[in-house]
Amino acid sequence: MPRVSKEYREARRDEIAIAAIRCLERKGVRDTSIADVVAESGLSTGAIYSHFTNKAELARYIVGRHLIIRLDELEAAGRGGTVSSPRETLSGMLRIFADSGLSPALVIQFWGESMVDPGLKSEMTKTASRLAGALATAVLPWARMRTPSEDSATALAERTARSIAALAQGYIANSAVFGRREPADYIESVASVLAD
Repeated sequence: MPRVSKEYREARRDEIAIAAIRCLERKGVRDTSIADVVAESGLSTGAIYSHFTNKAELARYIVGRHLIIRLDELEAAGRGGTVSSPRETLSGMLRIFADSGLSPALVIQFWGESMVDPGLKSEMTKTASRLAGALATAVLPWARMRTPSEDSATALAERTARSIAALAQGYIANSAVFGRREPADYIESVASVLAD
C-alpha cells in the first residue's frame, strides 16, 4: 500500500475543515454532526474519521489553521526582541479574524458549546492558554522598556496580554452580533472610550 504524503494528508484535512466550517456556520456547532461534515465534504465516513474523531479535534484543527499560526508570528516577533505596543499587538491579533476568514460567529459558538462539551472545553482552554502566552511574549519587549526588573516586566506583559485578549473577545462578540468591523475602527473606538 503506497504511503500518503504529509502534504496530501494536510490537504485532505483542510478540505474536511472547510466543509466543516460551512456546516458549522450554517447549522451551528451544537447541531452539526460528523455525518453532516461527511455529507458536505462528499468524502466517506471513514475518510473523515481517519482525520478527526470528534468535533473537539475538528475545532482544534480549525483554530490551529486560522489562529495559532498567526499567534506564532506575534510570539516570534516578541522573542526576537521586536517592540510591539499593546495597541499594535491587539491590531495584529484582530487582523487574524479580518484576514483569515475565521468567522467570529463560529468562535462564539465554540465558546458557548465549550460550556457543556468537556472535550471542546478542554480544547478551548488550551487555546486560551496558548493565546495568553503568545500575547505576553509579544508585548514583553515593550514591557521591558517600562519597568526596571525582568519580574515586573513579565508581570506587566501578562496583565497587558490579558487585557488584549479581553479586547479581542469584545471585537469577536461585537462582530458576531453586529457584523464585521474593521480592526482599526474598533481600536480607535476603544481608545476614544478610554481617553480622558
